Amino acid sequence: MDINKNCQLFLRDIYLYDISACHYQILEKMNIDISHIDKADKIKRNIQIGLMMKSNPTITNILRSITISTVDEYLLRNNVSPEDIILRQYDGVIVARTLSEDVNQNLPLDLQSIYEAFLISSDRRMYVSFDGNKVDIKGVPHRYPRMDEMIGKLIKINFLNKSSIFKSMQKIKDEIMLSDDPLLYCIPVKDKFVTYVKNLGEIEISTGMARIIDTEDIDRQKYFDQYIRPFTESICIEFL
Repeated sequence: MDINKNCQLFLRDIYLYDISACHYQILEKMNIDISHIDKADKIKRNIQIGLMMKSNPTITNILRSITISTVDEYLLRNNVSPEDIILRQYDGVIVARTLSEDVNQNLPLDLQSIYEAFLISSDRRMYVSFDGNKVDIKGVPHRYPRMDEMIGKLIKINFLNKSSIFKSMQKIKDEIMLSDDPLLYCIPVKDKFVTYVKNLGEIEISTGMARIIDTEDIDRQKYFDQYIRPFTESICIEFL
C-alpha cells in the first residue's frame, strides 16, 4: 500500500473514486463472451474473471493496461497534483479533492465514498476511515472482528476537542490492556484461534479453550502494539 508520504496523518473530507466492476465492464465493451460470469455476485465475479485472466495472459495485459490508463487520464484531466493523491489504487484513487471532469463515459470513475475522517498509521502502511456510517480498515495484518471494533473506535473519536481525544484514546487502551474477555484476544484461524501468551508467544487454541483462557496470561501489550499503537501514534503527532 503506497500511501502519500507527505500528507498529514489525520485528514478530513477525503474522496474515494473507483471504476465499478472494472474488469467486467472492460470485458463487456470488448465483446468478449462473459455470459458465464455472475455480475451480481462480486466475490464470485472476481473469481471467475481471475480464472479467465490466469488462462489468458493477453486478456490480463489488456485489462490492466486499460484500467491503469483510465485512472491516469482522470487524474491528468482533472489536474490532480501528487500532493492531492492520498492513495493510488489499481482501479481507483483516494484524493483530497473532488474530481469534476468526466473523462470516460464508457468507463466512469465513480465517487464511492466521502470520508469524514481518515487516519493513517504512523508507518503509513495502514489506514482507517469513517464516512459517517461505515468504518473502513485497510492494510492491517491479521484482522478480526473484535479488534476491528477497537480500531473503529479510534476513528470515531471527537477530534474537535483535544481533551476528548486523549481521554478517548486512554479509554480504548484501557479496554485492550484490562479486559477480562478472552475472546477479545482470540484471532480466528479456520476452526481454531491464535492468541499471544506471555513468555510463550503465539499459540493455537481450540474454540472451547478460547472461552476459558485466563486473560492475565494474555500478552495484552502485544495486541495494543500491533493493532492500536500505529494509529494512536499518528493522532499524537497530529494533535499534541
